[in-house]
Amino acid sequence: MEYGVSADLALAAGASDLDPLQAQGAGSLLDRLLNQVEAAETGDEDDIVVVSRYWVGAHPEGALVLLVLDAASLEVAEAAARDIMHEVLERSELLADWVIARCEVGFDQRFAEAGLQAADGPDVPPADPSQRARWLAEQRGPATSLADPGPPIDRRQWVIDHAGQLRAFDLLVFDAGDGDQDTPKLAAGALIFASTIMIDELFQDIGTLAADHGTVAGSDALFMVLDELPQRFAHHYNGRFARQFLVATVMVTGRLAGEGWTPPSCVGEALALHLLVEKARALLEDYQLLDGDVLDRLYDGFDDAAYDDLDHEWLYQDDLDGFEDDAAFTAQFGPSDMHIEAWFQHIPNTAGHIHPFSISLAPPELRQPPDAQPD
Repeated sequence: MEYGVSADLALAAGASDLDPLQAQGAGSLLDRLLNQVEAAETGDEDDIVVVSRYWVGAHPEGALVLLVLDAASLEVAEAAARDIMHEVLERSELLADWVIARCEVGFDQRFAEAGLQAADGPDVPPADPSQRARWLAEQRGPATSLADPGPPIDRRQWVIDHAGQLRAFDLLVFDAGDGDQDTPKLAAGALIFASTIMIDELFQDIGTLAADHGTVAGSDALFMVLDELPQRFAHHYNGRFARQFLVATVMVTGRLAGEGWTPPSCVGEALALHLLVEKARALLEDYQLLDGDVLDRLYDGFDDAAYDDLDHEWLYQDDLDGFEDDAAFTAQFGPSDMHIEAWFQHIPNTAGHIHPFSISLAPPELRQPPDAQPD
């Protein structure tokens, strides 16, 4: 039988409220961690609790998580939900100080009354599950609220306000043909907004690798950015690689705010820009700021203007696995050197430069002076 369980997650005592950007990151992290959980064991090997679906609503004081579990009884569902949330919090250092303030079957009273189906009436929560979770988090009264969350945020205007920081491109490159004059501003603002999130997430990935002392392929941890790189190279994604990729990300995203544009100077920068566009697109989708058909073509003009070529996209194609070692392929198509050892090396005939952090120079041998000749 399916049971609905709500879990209130709260920040550590004395911690400052999350700002909107931090809340967005926390909600994304919880969503990705929960997505890895398919079931929970209850101690009885024949009694497995299956996670049917879930929703996350982050807010300044923490998050509300709604779980639908297929369990044998109410008690089993509640115990399994608590175990799941403990496991999720323990998987990330960023959530290690969070606490489970409440975890019980029945969701919230408002949720129980409204049910999972949409109904009529002015006080019914949104029909979309993710928006419903956020609505429930915002509706909590003083008895369960740690602080006043403040006025609601105009997320559309918030993203548009970031657009002014993108100076390297004319907004015309973001024309999606929908006739809305705000669409190019949303596209530009999302790139700037997503760049701050992506850099912060890379710092988290570096910390995770430092704790594991290994590679992405050899870790069971969650990686916010490195998991989105071509996975056939994941055994190369170690701490040194992550730091180089962070520097490449800072270099290429920093140029977005400058006057004029220089295309990616290495494969690492091209991949970083590729991931940035995907994160910007996801941000606009998560905030429901643009329709799907507009999102599909939103960054086509930007890609044409930002890259000299799109060779880096071949790294994601499973049917081209190993193309970098195929002499006939490289002779025909002439791609840049796609061996991972060359990802942070300067691409010939590009105008930009590589940050010195990514340039490895072999130490010269110390030359011994010739033996002194006797007088």
